[in-house]
Parts: sequence; C-alpha cells; structure tokens
Amino acid sequence: MSDEDSNELQANPGEHTKSQIGCMLSHCKVYSKMQQNNDDLALVLEDDVLINEKKFKDFLNDIASKIDKNKITVLTYFWCRDNSLMLNKSGATVKGSSETYTICHPDEVHGIGRAAAYILSKQVAQKIFDFNSPKVVCHADSWIAYYLNGLTSGVDCVYPMPIIENPQFGSEIGYTKNRMEAVLKKIIDRALELNIPVISDIVKRKRINFAKNYKNIIVKQ
Repeated sequence: MSDEDSNELQANPGEHTKSQIGCMLSHCKVYSKMQQNNDDLALVLEDDVLINEKKFKDFLNDIASKIDKNKITVLTYFWCRDNSLMLNKSGATVKGSSETYTICHPDEVHGIGRAAAYILSKQVAQKIFDFNSPKVVCHADSWIAYYLNGLTSGVDCVYPMPIIENPQFGSEIGYTKNRMEAVLKKIIDRALELNIPVISDIVKRKRINFAKNYKNIIVKQ
C-alpha cells in the first residue's frame, strides 16, 4: 500500500507501519467471517507457527468447552516487558497426546504479545472488529487495549504452549526501535531466506530455545 493509503486506513496517521496495518486488517477479515458464518468460536493462526500437539483436533474439541468466551485464549505468546510473565495455574486442564495443558490466568495483560495463535468468541470478535472500524486503532495483539476498553475481560494463556513460532521464520511485523535495527533485521531475514550457514543456524537455534524454554514465563501452582 502507499503511504497515503496507510495513513488513510489508521485512526492516528503515522502511528503504525504498513505491515502492522495489513496484519490487523487480515485479522479483522477473520472476525467479519465469523459473523457471516455465525461461528461461535474461531482459532486464528498466522503463517509462521508450528503446531506441537500431535492430536490438535482433539485438543481443540476439548478446550472449546472450557475457555472463557469473554476472554482471548492465546496458544502461543511471549512477554515483552521487564521481569517475568506470572501465570496462575488455576484454570481448566486439557489433555494432549503427551502433555496436559492448563488454561492459566496471567497476573497482568499488559506485556503479553503475539497474535499468531489464539481462540476467541463471536461476541469478542465483533467488538474488536467494531473497535478497529472504519479505521485501524491498534495492533492485532493489542490485548491490553482491548482489555482496557472493555472489549474483553482479559487474556488466558495455555501452558505449555501447544503452538510455537516456526524457527525458519520470524515475524515480518516491524517492531524494531530504530533504522539500524530495521536494517539488521532485514539482513538476518535475508540470511535465513538464503539459508546461509552460521547465521541461519544461530538464529534458528535461538528461536527454538526461546519457544521451548518459554523464557521470562513463570507458572505458579
């Protein structure tokens, strides 16, 4: 899209990148489709994820009856603030092929990132769609904005994560802080695309470790 199109599509021109705008619009298409199809729930997946759970269909059938329909239930996520994401292991459990998952309640919504894999209800989807119409107000994973504006009653996190980021890819949404970081990100992404030894191996290993170890996440019993 052009710069003019980008500014025209957002409530606060210049606040979001074209990638962020495009991402939010694609999620809004899902929310709209839910209303058209009268779907009670939807699983939203972006294209850079890996499904860890082997019996994922059984997992979905089980968790569908246990989630809070007034919340967003995230299946993959990260913590983007200092300290750690504190999860309370007090929700329902879901049996997987080799794992028992728990729907955990976080101490805070502000700081939970990623919209790559989550479940939401038709009612919440409509509220988020209306919030970002006719112009985009926030990012696809602005869970804290949805919470503070009363669109959801919070976010629940499934632990351990049944879905992780594909180590072959990184998000193309530009959350870099400055021009130098943006250039470096493009170089790394290009190295991964060309599968250049050393660079791609290091980045892939780092992403796999991050996903498996759930860094900065602490689960309380």
